[in-house]
Amino acid sequence: MSDILVVDAHQHVGPWPFPGRWGGIEVNLDLMTRRGIDAAVISSTRAIVENMARGNAELAEAITSHGNLFGYVTLNPTKPDASRQELRRYENVDRMVGVKIHTHYSGCSMGDPRTSRALEMAAEWGKPVLIHTWGAAAVAALEQIAARLPQLNILVAHAGGDAWREGIAAAARQPNLYLDFACSTPDTGAVERALDQIGAEQVLFGTDATLFDPAYMRARFDAIPMGVETRGKIMGSNALSLFGIAAPNMRTKAP
Repeated sequence: MSDILVVDAHQHVGPWPFPGRWGGIEVNLDLMTRRGIDAAVISSTRAIVENMARGNAELAEAITSHGNLFGYVTLNPTKPDASRQELRRYENVDRMVGVKIHTHYSGCSMGDPRTSRALEMAAEWGKPVLIHTWGAAAVAALEQIAARLPQLNILVAHAGGDAWREGIAAAARQPNLYLDFACSTPDTGAVERALDQIGAEQVLFGTDATLFDPAYMRARFDAIPMGVETRGKIMGSNALSLFGIAAPNMRTKAP
């Protein structure tokens, strides 16, 4: 597996509002090196839970000198004017390759019209969105939005969480939904079911680092029997294509 480029499409940098081993971008880089992850797309925890503009600015600065790190611009659906300003601020910043929306910490559910408007804003911006998705109701609401915005590529964070079966079914109906199975739950068979029902093109590797050690999701994917081409798509090339990232010399050394 060492010849396959590994791109983590779901990372965070910074502290969450509860105890943990938090730090700056050096924590991401250390975990990536130890777990054999070559590149990552990262959102700012500060932008998610505290200060959107400050967190986005800190992230953009932190990744500047690291050619294998890319960023999400976090939006808050409850602050549409400020969110639009953030998109304008990073419109021409090549390393900011997507949008992050967290429905829980923004206090704005998937079914809230403000979330829909934020996704419309992202569609106008023209880059993919990673959105926190947990539960059957959230999956159903997101599927409706995806059908209405076919031009918007949407990464379904956690693949719907405890509603991952519904997440897979929604992705089968909507080709602009991509499943990121990052989680800490012991469910087995989810990724295998996705491969059987929708194929490799709509599945991406994500770990939720640094909230979790990427070792867990890496082990889950490594344990699934699949061909080299399929593994290459899921672990890296799907993300490169989705985010429009070239494949520079970004390989890390596996532990």
